[in-house]
Amino acid sequence: MDFVCRKVRKAYGRKLILKNITFEVTGGEIIGFSGDNGCGKSTLLSILAGVERADKGEVKLDGRSIYGIRNLSDRIGYVPQTDPLPGELRVSECLKLWSRSRDDLERTLYDYELDGITRMKISKLSGGMRRRVSVACAAVSGPDILILDEPTAALDMHFKQLIRSDMRHMAEAGAAVILVSHDYDELNMCNTCYRITDGVNEIL
Repeated sequence: MDFVCRKVRKAYGRKLILKNITFEVTGGEIIGFSGDNGCGKSTLLSILAGVERADKGEVKLDGRSIYGIRNLSDRIGYVPQTDPLPGELRVSECLKLWSRSRDDLERTLYDYELDGITRMKISKLSGGMRRRVSVACAAVSGPDILILDEPTAALDMHFKQLIRSDMRHMAEAGAAVILVSHDYDELNMCNTCYRITDGVNEIL
């Protein structure tokens, strides 16, 4: 698996956010992005996940533009900074929305140790467990790429460690993990770290 981002540029009106973002990642690697608030990190991840389109440049998965890939969410799992899970749904219902098969669902319940809370509503979960369920939903289809925007921000150490373990597990299984973080422990997990400054990424 090969994922390439080349010369990506993005502006909102007259405000240029990303000028020239270029990098490449393969399966089994973890790469991280850091930078000051407002530098474009979250915008970049939404482009990589196919949620937004770049104004210029290209994002390709195995040589194909991500915008031409059907069922892209099966190949790219995305956890945005803002919790995406509907509070009125149960944990099992959320996982079913993203799973492709019963086997996917059962494997994820086991891997993420969620068997005991399948009937709980998302609104009743602690912040840490809710975040972990978000990661599990992104991972349930066995994507080639897992994209995480500050996955452990504001969590206690217990859940930080669980989610870091989840990221390592995905990489060991052959997925590429792309994350935004300000946490040095998480950045130290990465094969390559980039800092975004003035719309350009540079290796730390």
